[in-house]
Amino acid sequence: MMKAQTYARAKGPSKVNTQQVVFELKKKVNLALNKLADRDTYQMGVHELVKTAECLTPDKISPFLSCILDTDSEQKSAVRKECIRLMGTLARFHEGLVGPYLGKMVTSIVKRLKDPDSVVRDACVETMCVLASKLSSCVGDSNGVFVVLVKPLFEALGEQYKQVQSGAALCLASIIDNIHDPPPSILQRMLTRTVKLLKNPHFMAKPAVIELNRSIIQAGGATTHSALAAAMASIQEGLKNNDWTTRKAASVALAEIASSGASFLGSFKASCICSLESCRFDKVYIY
Repeated sequence: MMKAQTYARAKGPSKVNTQQVVFELKKKVNLALNKLADRDTYQMGVHELVKTAECLTPDKISPFLSCILDTDSEQKSAVRKECIRLMGTLARFHEGLVGPYLGKMVTSIVKRLKDPDSVVRDACVETMCVLASKLSSCVGDSNGVFVVLVKPLFEALGEQYKQVQSGAALCLASIIDNIHDPPPSILQRMLTRTVKLLKNPHFMAKPAVIELNRSIIQAGGATTHSALAAAMASIQEGLKNNDWTTRKAASVALAEIASSGASFLGSFKASCICSLESCRFDKVYIY
């Protein structure tokens, strides 16, 4: 009986201390977040948040994330932007610890693709790049990491909002460009779908999907000659589009593919250059 009472007394203060530490951490993070909303204290807030993230112990990762994952849409765009970037900061400092929270982080980022401020959406692309480069190298199952990163974003391509479609496609391109050894079988399935999106007259974010297709092609996602030919044709078709940004995206993508050293693209380089030459009098022509 005495042992049980002693154990209960010992356990009580420890639990209280843990709750107090978490409370103090959240208070510290929220105070720093409030500083982001004021131009005069913005840099101070950023510095404090980065320093706090750097010094987190494993048991503090979860409470820290709870402060930044669900930001209020009424908060200043600077706050929303930095909360997204802090996920990348966590991955830089604690790449071996944030794996269990990756799904929650990606879900939060996908929600932010609806943000009306392009600065916030750009932060989403930047952060997905960091997550891809850091976590795929430290987590054993890199294919599993790839699926967790791309699945919600690929589903977001079906949203009926242009900025969500565009943001999701650019995030996907960023992931593929920065992750270690993306699985070709998954890339091939993605490419089949994205080529169809470019043919869909109702799909709104064609410039971003052209960039995504360029990324998949250069990563080796077109695993057959026919798949590669279809993907290249879909980009070349973009040069004829009435929309200037679509033509621009197509010309940039073809220029990158033409200058690529990948041997499997060799037979298509001449057609890339020929396509670019055909639009040399268009203001999007890439020299």
